[in-house]
Order: sequence, then structure tokens, then C-alpha cells
Amino acid sequence: MDTGSGLFTARKLPEQRLPGISLRRHHRALRQLPGGIAPEPWCLAEGWLFTRWLDGEVLPNLAPLTELTGLLYYLHRQKPFGWRISLVPLLEFYWQESDPNRRTLAWLRELKRLKRCKEPRPLRLAPLHMDVHAGNLVRQPGNRLGLIDWEYAGDGDIALELAAVLAANAVDSEALLALYAAQASLSLEALRLQVARWRPWITLLMASWYECRWRQTGEQHFITLADDAWCALRASKHQERVLWAQ
Repeated sequence: MDTGSGLFTARKLPEQRLPGISLRRHHRALRQLPGGIAPEPWCLAEGWLFTRWLDGEVLPNLAPLTELTGLLYYLHRQKPFGWRISLVPLLEFYWQESDPNRRTLAWLRELKRLKRCKEPRPLRLAPLHMDVHAGNLVRQPGNRLGLIDWEYAGDGDIALELAAVLAANAVDSEALLALYAAQASLSLEALRLQVARWRPWITLLMASWYECRWRQTGEQHFITLADDAWCALRASKHQERVLWAQ
């Protein structure tokens, strides 16, 4: 949206609200973040959030890992937003909103298993973006990286964010974790294990979201993405059994 005061983006409150996600929180997160890392919020009014356009080029591919881990570590050092990310309500919502013909016993069992296990205790609590991929990374003037689309942001375990990045992007997991661990002064082994604890949560979250989007839109590529996520979940569970046997 081009106005006399500059370029703005406008985001409307969705009719079907997701648990723990709101424009009010989105607005609050943007107000709290330091300049340059996110769009500047302008106003929140009558179910619309207006933000200044984040000048720059949306990346066609993920940023180099040194830059990406630097951006994540910078974000994770900021003041907490003030609300925790909870995956169980989202997982339950996506299950309920999915196509009944696509619901399987294996899906229900995995959902119940994770609920029994409860979410891993945080290795380090920090503000998270939770939707980091090339389409949300902006190369700004001066070569600085910024992030857009902060609607899923909240406080959570840094390993949850890293698990989400690894699940959503084709990257060298060992290189990313090693770079992050070095910057954050963390044990690489401890970080690797914590990311592994979050992996089934993230994989189920992605598969469930794709299933929900399939029912909402009818777009075939969501079924393809969901099937890929279910395959990844089965593979990770097989790997867990192999490691346990060893």
C-alpha cells in the first residue's frame, strides 16, 4: 500500500483464529524488536495491522549459514515477548480442522504420545520467529538481513526454532548447529540432542498444518507436502528406534 507517508503492508485478522496467535501479539512483538530486524509497526486498528514496508529484496534462497545463525542468535538475545509458544493447542486445532478422511490412527497415536511426553524442557528460553525460510528473509540496504511475517512469534526454546529451520529448509544441520553453538557458547552435543527432542514435534506440526491447509484450500500441493512430512516423521521414528537399540 503506497501512501504519502511511505509504503505499508496491511494484514487482516483471519476469520478462523489459531490458538495463541493474534494481531495484537504480532503488533506487540514488532514494537518490541530492535530496528532493522523486522518491519516497523505503524498501527493496529479495527482488525487490521499496518506495518511499514521492510525495504530490500526477498531472498530466493536461504541466506548463508553464517549470516542465518548470526541473525537467529541476535534475535534470541532480545528481551522476551511475554507469551510462550505452546504446540499442543496448535496440534489439536489442526487435527480437528483437517479432512476426516485424511485422519489416521497413526496420526492420532503420535498426537497422544507427544501430549503424554509433554514438550521438552527449554535448553534456553528466548524470543522466536518460528517461520524462518527464504521467502521470509529480506536482504536490506547495507546487506543486513531482516525477517518478515512474525505472526507465529513467541517465547520458546532456541532448539525449537533451530529444529523448525532444519525441518523447513534444505541445509547442513551439523554446520548450522555448530555455528550456532559456537556463537551462543553452548555445548554442540547438548544442542544437537535438544533439537532431536523437538524434531517429532516440528514434523507433526508441519504435517498437521499441511493437512489443515489442504482442507481449507483444496490445493493439491498441500497433500504432497503433507505426505512428505508423514514420510519424514516415520523416518525419524525409525532412527529413534535404531539409536535406542544401539
